[in-house]
Amino acid sequence: MRQTINVSKGHIDGIIKKIDESKYFLLDKSSVDRVGLFNFALALGLKEGVPTPLKSSTSFTRVSYVEDKLFMYRGLFYEKLLKDKPDDVDTIADLDLVIDFVEEYANTGFYKLNQFMQEFPDDSMFMLKLLNEMDIIQKEYLNHYQVSSLINDDV
Repeated sequence: MRQTINVSKGHIDGIIKKIDESKYFLLDKSSVDRVGLFNFALALGLKEGVPTPLKSSTSFTRVSYVEDKLFMYRGLFYEKLLKDKPDDVDTIADLDLVIDFVEEYANTGFYKLNQFMQEFPDDSMFMLKLLNEMDIIQKEYLNHYQVSSLINDDV
């Protein structure tokens, strides 16, 4: 059973180091724990919709630090890989597969975060970009579950 969650070594020496030095979007290690940064990258990667395999990886945080997040990771794993494959649903119990899954989407997210940091060096502009993205995601979600009629778009 896996003991650590890994990220690409290039991210440790690249984007993660830049975030820690600049305190970009308060994602640095003095402002948020490594799990928070990992989950932020995971969300960006899931939004992109493409997993990126880790080439050269290194430990980022311990699995024991995310025990309260495993239900979310398993739910994402199910949504992306299993919902149309009922015969494979038992694979959700394989923690190694679930961790591999979140690592690959977080890897994509770290690439995206690096791109954002270059595009929006001022993190206040990045915040506006993210708020806009969150608004789009919320509308897509509400539309998907047909609850948009319950929400007033003028609010």
